[in-house]
Amino acid sequence: MAQFIIPDRTKTREMRYQMGFALADLAEEYPAIVAVDADLRSSSGLHIFEHFHPAKLVKVGIAEQNLIAISAGLAQEGYIPFPCTFDAFCRRFMDHLYVSVAYSNLNVKILGAYAGLFTGKAGATHQSDKELGLLLRIPNLSVIEPGCNVEMAQALRVAAETPGPFYLRVVRCEVNDNELWEGYRFSLGTGVTVVDGGADLGLVSTGFMIRTAKIAAEKLKRCGITVRVDHHPSLKPFDQSLLLDMARKVGAIMTLENHCTSGGLFSLAAETLARHGVGKRLESIGTDPDDFIHTGHVNDLLERYRMTSDHVVAKARDLLERK
Repeated sequence: MAQFIIPDRTKTREMRYQMGFALADLAEEYPAIVAVDADLRSSSGLHIFEHFHPAKLVKVGIAEQNLIAISAGLAQEGYIPFPCTFDAFCRRFMDHLYVSVAYSNLNVKILGAYAGLFTGKAGATHQSDKELGLLLRIPNLSVIEPGCNVEMAQALRVAAETPGPFYLRVVRCEVNDNELWEGYRFSLGTGVTVVDGGADLGLVSTGFMIRTAKIAAEKLKRCGITVRVDHHPSLKPFDQSLLLDMARKVGAIMTLENHCTSGGLFSLAAETLARHGVGKRLESIGTDPDDFIHTGHVNDLLERYRMTSDHVVAKARDLLERK
């Protein structure tokens, strides 16, 4: 195997690397687990899995459609395949995912690496801020977007232990080990209230944006605005009951996502409220659905697309001032 650098597990906070370690741990418990690589293992963190389980890594080359087709075949033979490529490249295998995996309800667990804006120097073609509009409409497919490394590892376990196809969006950048609380346990189809600080505004986040939501809530509190923060790592199935509970208790709602504001979390929230006849002021933080997003440093991109905690505060104050 190629000699890729294995980071220090106790020091790295990059989710892609912690994913490699967590998946390697699961493979010790579940002999049926195999990983399938489309020639991106040193970027996605899958090289860490290869380091511990070289015989359990299937390499298909730069062939994303083949990645999913081979994974479907492995699942039919009793394996639990975890195919991994950049989240943006799911556009290349969408038909194979829809027909070969989801239609047959096969036990394939897809890892969408480099999810959202934050791809470093990989370039704009590798960024994925539109993909949820497709993934969330595929029957049988569970879609998860963890917000920290603890949650990511727990979501991997749930995916391995739950029959059926899964898709997990994994960011490249650093995240905190735990954005929730000691003893937290991820549950498929369940969101959680992270900050229960009042009834003026509800912030609804998923994935990477949980940190931004928590910081914004503290800043708004200092402005005299009380805030509740809910985190939804499970996008499909989506916890409608938690959102409706928030809608009953707050004056306005804002969604935060590492994705464009169409087809993802904002759309899930708007559809849920409309379907249940709930009239509520609703705003969103995310990228522009009509823009091909740019590449750059995490902080620069958050500033460009007005996704920092300061932007959340400014938009929240404007939202609450509307009649």
